This record gives sequence, C-alpha cells and structure tokens, in this order.
Amino acid sequence: MNINSKIRINLKIQNVIFYILLIIAVSLLAQFSLKTNINADWTENSRHSLSDTSTDFLKQLQKTITIQAFVSPTYQHHAALESLLTRYQRHSKFIDIQYINPNFSPEVVRSMNIQQQGELVILSGDKQQHVFDLSEQSLTNALITVSRSQEQWLIFIEGHGERSPFNQANFNLGTWGEQLKQKGFKLQGLNLVEHSQIPDNTAAVIIASPEQTWLDGEIEIIKRYIDDGGNVLWLAEPEQHQHLSSLAEHLGIDFISGTVIDPNAELLGITDPQFALITEYANHPIGIATTGVTLLPQATAIDVVDDNDWNYLPLLISAENTWSETGPIDENSDIPPLFDLGNDSAGPLNLGYLLTQTSDERDAEQRIAIIGDGDFLSNTYIGNGANLELGIALMNWLAGDDDLISIPVKTTLDNQLELSKTQSLFIGLGFLIVIPILLLTIGFTLWRYRRRR
Repeated sequence: MNINSKIRINLKIQNVIFYILLIIAVSLLAQFSLKTNINADWTENSRHSLSDTSTDFLKQLQKTITIQAFVSPTYQHHAALESLLTRYQRHSKFIDIQYINPNFSPEVVRSMNIQQQGELVILSGDKQQHVFDLSEQSLTNALITVSRSQEQWLIFIEGHGERSPFNQANFNLGTWGEQLKQKGFKLQGLNLVEHSQIPDNTAAVIIASPEQTWLDGEIEIIKRYIDDGGNVLWLAEPEQHQHLSSLAEHLGIDFISGTVIDPNAELLGITDPQFALITEYANHPIGIATTGVTLLPQATAIDVVDDNDWNYLPLLISAENTWSETGPIDENSDIPPLFDLGNDSAGPLNLGYLLTQTSDERDAEQRIAIIGDGDFLSNTYIGNGANLELGIALMNWLAGDDDLISIPVKTTLDNQLELSKTQSLFIGLGFLIVIPILLLTIGFTLWRYRRRR
C-alpha cells in the first residue's frame, strides 16, 4: 500500500481525534469516580456494613447529630474508627463527624471528661452520650438515645426489701442500673407510702423482688397505674411472689409452687440444679436480641389462669426435663433432687411472660413483663450468659424503644489477615524486587539456552 500525503494527513487527523476522545473519556471517568461512591461488602457476615436497624434509623434521622472522635493520627485503631464512622455518614447527611486530636486540645479533653483514646462523644442539642468501644451496637444505641424527643424515666419501687439499682451489693441491681443509664434511661426510686402518685412521665415501673408484704393501698396504686395504661416489669421469686398475690390475680397469672430444677446446668459445670438454663425464647424482638443462654438462679414458673383482655406470650421456656420442686432442697447434699410425680410440676415451664394490650384510648401498646426470677439481673449473676442482654432488651421493649432491641453485635465468621509493618514490607519487597529478578533470571537463562542451540 502506497502512503501518500493525503493518507498521512488522514492518519494524523485520526490520531488527533483519538487522543482528544481519550482525554475526554478519562476526564469523564475521573469526574464520575469523584462524584460516585460504590461500596461492596463481600465478607460472610457483612462485617463491614451496618445492620438494617442502624440504616433504617439513619434514613429516618431529621436533625443533625455531631460525633466528636477524640483520637490522635498515630492511634493504632484510628483506621478502624474512621472506617466505622464513614459507614454512618454514608447513610445520612445529618451525621456530622469531627476528629479532635487530644494531644493538642487538653482543655476540650478536660471539659468533656475524655477518659481514653478513641472515645466518641455524641451530641444533639443539650444531650450527650459517651461511647468507649468501637462497635455498631454501642454507637447506634448512643445515637438513638440522644435523638429521643423525651426522657425515659424508670421508677423502681422501694420500701419492701426490693433490689436497688443504686446499690452495688451482690443482691442488688447496681450494674444493671449503670447499664440502663448508659442507654439514656433516668432512674428513680419511689416509696409508695411516702408518694402515692406515680409520675406521669414514667416509661415503666419496676417491681424488683419484694421481700415483705405490701399494704393494700400500695397494691391499689399499682393496679390503678396499670389500668391507666402503665408499663411494668415484675421480677418475682419463689416463696416471695405471695406478697403480691392480688396483683397476680389482677393480671390473670399464677405462680407455680416450688423452685425450678434444671439437670442441664451440669453441662455448664454448675453443680447447683436450681440454676435454670434458658435456651429457647419466644419469636419476639426480646428473644431475638438475647443471643445466648440465660441463667436464672432459683426461679419460679408462671402460668396463665385468666384469659382476659391481655395477650399473653411466654418469653422464657425451660427444657423438657425440668420441673418445679416443691420439696425441701439441701444445697449441701451430694444427692440431687428427684422429680415427684404426685407433687412436682413437670417441664417445659414458662419462666417469663409478656403481656400486651391495645385500646382506642391509648396511642401506644401497653406492655407488662413478668419474670420468675430477679437474681439473673443482680450484681452477682448479671455477667453470666446473656443475662445482661435480656435485661436491657426487656427495658427497651417496655419503654417502647423497639429500634434499640435488635441491633446485632457483629461476630467474625470470615477469616481476616492482619499483617505487621515488617511482614507487609517483606511481601512488598518480594513482589517489587525478588519476583522481577526471578523472572528476569529465568528469561535470561532461556535466552542463553536457545542461543547456544
């Protein structure tokens, strides 16, 4: 083919057009990449994505929430913290993130009472929450807490030997109370003899294992509070529930005589058969949020005796080989108690009930939870199994904060490779130097071999 001057000009024009189009294509791709953010999480349990509960909350958010991250650039978990916060900001324009280097802001650190590197402060108006661990559960809980339109007050009845959320004795509920405060709840003790009126802004009343008989007038106050649509958590105990027998009758429930015996406790190395293990929960947000085994020491079983206007849902169900022991139990004896067909009640037994009802007069569903044990939330046992998860989920449900119940804790199902700086350097030098030299050596050897032939 003869290339004349005309063909040369056409080729030059084609080359110029090609390069112009290439520059335009690259520029458009660059603009598209800057304005578009596409993320894909291929991990087995979506570890790098937010749960549906968190994303739904962020989509409904209508007011700005500021997240102040107190972290220095050299902090070892800085990248993980930034990655977590970026996921939240990706789903809502109302999340404002501020990174503060505590080394250069000592006055701010003191005024905000910052205690550690990587601590987060969640701010919305005059509300403030501190987050100390890098988990979606803690951060989303804090965001929902500061976004609440009203405070959630929990009233703990006092004056009859009840467990107290303000005391750290083994019998009491101090640890649970501190956890509730971190979730944004306000706690208040109330003696019904001294104060016959339950405050109107009460989210729920807690009756925590009374040891003494109530006055008839006190029971009437609780009945009236329930009839007016109030929410209640009742933690009962064997041989103590009779102090509120008229309240149980009012709610249409009855307590089965005796203490629940669970031979399955030996599977966890527990020699006391009075520990009831709960592995089966109702198909309910509380049951879904309780991810492990719940341990209920010395629990009493509950039964429904009056099918009235309430909807009854058994929440905690014991194993089939459990029973309610009515005879005396010698805790120091090596001989375990045996089931008495004539006197004891065979399992499975219901150790917790949820009562709900709605009416045209109320805007929200009325909720009552009755648990046949209070020890599981005591300072002694709250750290066992999923006891704390159950206790927090119960209060979130009673207070109407359903969104807080089902936020999962991400667990590592897939494998993740983490390399040190030395290991990364070694691998990098291997790819940049060793492998090219190896390929060059192989190529040179083959060239010499063929040249000699």
